[in-house]
This record gives sequence, structure tokens and C-alpha cells, in this order.
Amino acid sequence: MTARENYFSVATNCVEIRLWFVTDSILRIRAGFDGEFAEESYSLVMTAWEDRMDGFLKGYRRRVETAEAALEDGEEKAVIKGRELTVVVEKSPFRICVYDKEGAQLHADIVDLAYQEDSNRRRIHTSEISPEDCFYGFGEKSGEFNKAQKFMGMSPKDAMGYNPKETDSLYKHIPFYIKLNRDTKKAVGYFYHNTYECDFDMGREKSNYWKMHSRYRADGGDIDLFLIAGPSVRSVVERYTDLTGKSAMLPRTALGYLGSSMYYPELEADCDDAIVEFIDTTKEERIPVDGFQLSSGYCTVETDKGIKRCVFTWNKKRFKDPKDFFRQMRDRGVTVSPNVKPGILLIHPKLEEMKAKGMFVKASDSEEPGVGTWWGGPGMFVDFTKASTREDWKALLKENVLEYGTSSVWNDNCEYDSMVDKDCRCDFEGKGGTIGQLKSVMSNIMCHITDEAIHETFENTRPYIVCRSGHCGIQRYAQTWAGDNLTCWEALKYNIATILGMSLSGVANQGCDIGGFYGPAPEGELFVRWIQNGIFQPRFSIHSTNVDNTVTEPGCTEI
Repeated sequence: MTARENYFSVATNCVEIRLWFVTDSILRIRAGFDGEFAEESYSLVMTAWEDRMDGFLKGYRRRVETAEAALEDGEEKAVIKGRELTVVVEKSPFRICVYDKEGAQLHADIVDLAYQEDSNRRRIHTSEISPEDCFYGFGEKSGEFNKAQKFMGMSPKDAMGYNPKETDSLYKHIPFYIKLNRDTKKAVGYFYHNTYECDFDMGREKSNYWKMHSRYRADGGDIDLFLIAGPSVRSVVERYTDLTGKSAMLPRTALGYLGSSMYYPELEADCDDAIVEFIDTTKEERIPVDGFQLSSGYCTVETDKGIKRCVFTWNKKRFKDPKDFFRQMRDRGVTVSPNVKPGILLIHPKLEEMKAKGMFVKASDSEEPGVGTWWGGPGMFVDFTKASTREDWKALLKENVLEYGTSSVWNDNCEYDSMVDKDCRCDFEGKGGTIGQLKSVMSNIMCHITDEAIHETFENTRPYIVCRSGHCGIQRYAQTWAGDNLTCWEALKYNIATILGMSLSGVANQGCDIGGFYGPAPEGELFVRWIQNGIFQPRFSIHSTNVDNTVTEPGCTEI
């Protein structure tokens, strides 16, 4: 055990483990499986070390000094004592335990299982738990609020029509949770700072050889745990968002009723007139509407294979004059959020231009772009980890969306889950990485660029960004929601737990589609109850693509 400049080093028979007292209440435990200990985070806005992304996150990141802590090294154990936390490193058998200043145990490794690499090179951390522990958070999850004895994957998907109780995973990648003990009433946060796909076993597995335990398992990277002391749940969430960012201050529009439907932008012609008429009808009925989420039907082109969605194009049959459309909506006090996607079909009119600029994730075995399934056929995917691509994307966004007159953008379908070859290559700020490593951060970086583009286009304007996907820190950029839910009573019930889990994962400005997105039109009472519930959601959007070709909207359903 050795004290370094701002951390403590534990030498084991396999890997080095480093410990930082980031603050008096936040302890970082990092097992360096790759031996590099590279600091290159798109997630952290508070650090106590130099990081390769300091320039990229210059408007968000701040540097702190590590908290005071003293090491006492003995034969059987080493003790590092801080002002609020004490770390005990037991040497044989090896494990790390953490206690608060009252001596209560907040965390204990499981001997033999704590820091492992399995035969598939997945990295594993196993922690002691008790029957009185409850587990909350994990970002966006289906099912019950308390995840005790649950097994969950974290591999974001485009999960349209998901089962609200059982489907796993949904759209987000937020490897953070709160452990709350019923007896002690003390909470502690576990933030696994890692971008790879992962899973969590919260006491479902049982073995007579070890105490009751939870397990985190990631496809790669280090075990890089930020252990966040409470003792209250509120304090844990506050400190987690000190690390990953506070929620963006969005314009007032973001908290109002947001009209939307897949139906209107996909009419054969004059979609603009139909949307304006919808807004006028809401005004006549004295329904206060503040925004309209414009689905991707506006950016379609006619090909010999049918109508295809192509981002940064406008279907002039559906939207005759986009600038005039935005003007009409603005005159009515409505903010329009056009849908923008990072996948580019192979028939896209701008494909060759974007290929020439090197804007795409590369194949694993060549310098050509990697190809995966996309809306309407095979497509290529934008690599937002490349600086020049970010500038090129920003220019396209300004020219084809923002300069028409909107300061709001809806970033959608940015999970990258249809890139089956996870060895496809990303730039990763010049270092090189794989899509398996980096796909979870693409949505955050896409929102980061969008935020910059809006600020550069409009003076004294708060950007309003909406994003369906997201990694740790998505809250500092965007409002989000739990994707394409079902139009059923079960969705109304379990979506409440999903929203609460997101809130306890540091994402305050979010919700679920009111009335459900996919399925038959909701019956009258279900729609009313959903609206009654929805008024308590920060994001209130009635958005649908009903299978019976109806539109879910106020006044359309009888009780």
C-alpha cells in the first residue's frame, strides 16, 4: 500500500487498484485491468486529475483538489482515514471495505469475487449486500421500483412497444444505482464509470460459499467505481450530479404540453397545414400547447424503393416552405422540435459527401464505413467522437434545421444498437476505439454538438434539446423520455417506476409518452388517467403512432 500524490495505490497479485478521496463523501476505487489508467471521460464534469477530454468539456468541467486522507499501513490491513469515510484494505484474504464516520459499513467487497476478469474478458465487481437492502436507479428500467433480486442488462435498444414490466434493456446506459438499507436508513451510491455494455445481478444469484452479494459485469474497461456516501438518498443524487452534471436549464416551453404524432408529418401532402390546424384547434378548445415534436416524416425523399427517411432533407410536398412553417408556429407561441437521426441510409443524397469527409464509424476490417441495419434499409452511422465530424455535423444541422427558424432539436434513434459488429472503429479523439466501447456516449456527444450549434445560431437563447437515448450526464444537455411505450394500463402503472428510477439517476427533466405511443388507441378512461398522472411529469408529451391509424390527442376520446 503506497500513498501517491493524490491517490493511494494497492498492489495485488494481478492488478493495481487505486483509490482517490475525490471529496470527503466521494471515494473512487479503480482496478486497472488494462494497466493504463487512462483518464478520458465524456461523463465527468468534476475531476481531481488531468483528463484527455478537458478541452472538449471545457464549458462544463471543473477541477477540484482531492480531500485529505491519512494512510496507516499494517501487516494485516491498511487503513486510510478521511474526514467522512474510512477505507480498510484487508490483505489476506483481500478485500476493500468502506465505513462512514459513525463506523457503519457502507461497502464491502466479496472475498475471491471482488475484482475479476472472466474467460470472455468481462470485468466483474462483486459487493456484499443484505436482505434489508433496496436498490434504486439504474437509469431507465422496466418493472418494479426496487430492483432487489433482479438481473438487468444495460445494452441500449430501440425498444418500440416494449413490455413495461419485463423488457430489458430500454434506451439508456446509466450504470448508477443507490443502495438504501431499511434498518440503518443509510444510502450509498454506486457509479460505475464505464461506457461498455454491462449487467447487474442485485442478489438474484446465490451460492453457499459466499455471503449474499450483488454483481456488476462489464464487457471491457476498468472497474472504476465512484462510491458516493449519503446518508440520505437526496445527498447521494446531489453528489452524483456533482460528478456528472446538473440538469440543463431549459426554456419554459419544455415544461408545457408538447403536441406530437407520427401521423401528421407522414400525410401524403400538406403536413405543415395539418399541424398548424391542429395547433389552432387546441387554441380554440383552450388547451394550452407550448411545443410540437416534429417526427421524422418531414425529412423523407422518394426513391425507386419507396419513401425513405433522410436526415437534413425536407419533403417539399409535405412541407412547402419550412421557414414559413416555423414562423407560423412561432407566431402561435409554439416551439417546434424537428427529429434528427445519426444514421444515414445508403441511398441518402448527401452520403458520398459525408463519406468523403470521413464522418462515419469505420468497419472493423477496412477503411470503409461500417454498415448496419437502419430505418428503411442498410445505413452508416456518424462518429461523433471525431472532432472534424462534430464540426461537419454542426454545419449540416445549422444549414438544414436551425437556420429555418427553430432553437429546438429532437435527437432520436441514437442508441447505435443495430451496429452488430461491435469491433467497428471510432476515432475516439484520435486515439481509436470501438463502437462496443463508445456507442453509449454517442447520444451525449450528439447533444453536446446540438447545444453548441444552437448557441452559435441564436443570441441569448436557451437551447431546448430532446433525446431518447443517453449515458451518464445526459441531463446536462437534454430533456429525455422513456421511448416508445405501449398504450395499455400496465404501461401507465410501470412507467411510474421507470420515471422515478430515472429521477434517482440524476435525470430530472423526463417522462413517458402520455397515453402510450404504440398500440391501439387508448380507451377513454385510460387516456384521462394517464393525463392526470402526466401532469406531474416534467415532460408532458402526447405522442403516438397507433396501429389503428388514429391519433391520440386531447378531445379525441370519449369516456
